[in-house]
Amino acid sequence: MHKFTRIALLYCTIIAIILSVAIADEEISLKDLSFTPSVYIVLPETVNSYENGGKLKVVATGKHVKSYRVSLSWEGNRLVQELNGEQFESIFEFEPTHKAMELSVVGFTEENFSGNSTEVMRQVISPKQEIILKMIDLAFKNSKEKQYKFAPAEEDHQIGVCKNFVMRLFDTFSKDYRMSEYPDLVLHMPKNKSLIDSKPYQYGLEWRDESAEDGSPFEIAGQFKYDRDLSKEENFKKAYELMLKIQKGDFFQMVGDYGGGNGPHSLYFIEDYDAATDNLHFTDSNMFGKRIDGVRWGYMQYDAVRTGNWFATVFNMRDRGATIYRLRDDLIKP
Repeated sequence: MHKFTRIALLYCTIIAIILSVAIADEEISLKDLSFTPSVYIVLPETVNSYENGGKLKVVATGKHVKSYRVSLSWEGNRLVQELNGEQFESIFEFEPTHKAMELSVVGFTEENFSGNSTEVMRQVISPKQEIILKMIDLAFKNSKEKQYKFAPAEEDHQIGVCKNFVMRLFDTFSKDYRMSEYPDLVLHMPKNKSLIDSKPYQYGLEWRDESAEDGSPFEIAGQFKYDRDLSKEENFKKAYELMLKIQKGDFFQMVGDYGGGNGPHSLYFIEDYDAATDNLHFTDSNMFGKRIDGVRWGYMQYDAVRTGNWFATVFNMRDRGATIYRLRDDLIKP
């Protein structure tokens, strides 16, 4: 037998003897081992706010967990619930808020909230964030549906019309939300200003003048109207600066020459303005279309991309311009 092999065998024998003596003195079991618990938040999902009426269902599970301490915090408020068991499931109740909330789930290896612990955090998004995500998700689903991908857009009531498209995105979900300042008012999106009320500018640059007191949860986040007292270049600078303000969830109303049409157009931005690329991502209907038997049909776009420079060029024209409409921050789910 090789000398090295003999030494290795001798070493292993010595180790085995030592271990057998130790086991004889004290029995070793899995119960003596110290585990680190793992915790998983099942509900709420990351795309959801609380439920209507100020309720939040929380479900959490984990490994090596025998008790939970769960807290929900927002704007100086904190609710705490504790539960023994391998799974946590309960409902938090509170006054509806427009704020995002912070959910903390701590899992313990022993009952009565002792032993080793692990904490997992999740943000519960605000109602405003939720409705924005819902509208984006609906637009994505519509982009896969035949009836919306290419739709009639000749008459004011038809689903392919650009303003009808963005209004439907909002109207689909608006019934579940209110403004905290006016909790009794049903929300709605204003229609475009009339041709007469739009003068001296062209129709389609802005919506009707409706405020929160009228049930409109939208605010003007920025506006450009071509100024005849300035040069074309000076106007372009102001038009371009408007596009830098775009945020995810903004509605956009403009009058311009955008290739597939020359006049008013409505769309919905699905991402913040990207300063690195100058890109803007949006969804709309009827920016492009064609006539069939004399009737206008419009194509729906999802995640269409144009630059801020492109947009500014489109509506930087005499008697034209654009307006950004943004949801108020104080949306709640009563």
